[in-house]
Amino acid sequence: MVRISKQAERRSKCPHRPRPPAPKTGPKKDKLDQGYKQHMNVVEDAQLAQKIFIPKNIG
Repeated sequence: MVRISKQAERRSKCPHRPRPPAPKTGPKKDKLDQGYKQHMNVVEDAQLAQKIFIPKNIG
């Protein structure tokens, strides 16, 4: 049996230290009752509201 040098022993090991998994990061989900954000209708008349197109705000 051949004796391994200290440097050869260090080279054979993985350089990354084993760590416990980090807590997840990123956007958190909104806790919404209906699954979407409720908002008031801009147009009160239902028939007129179907004809009008209101684009989303980009920003």
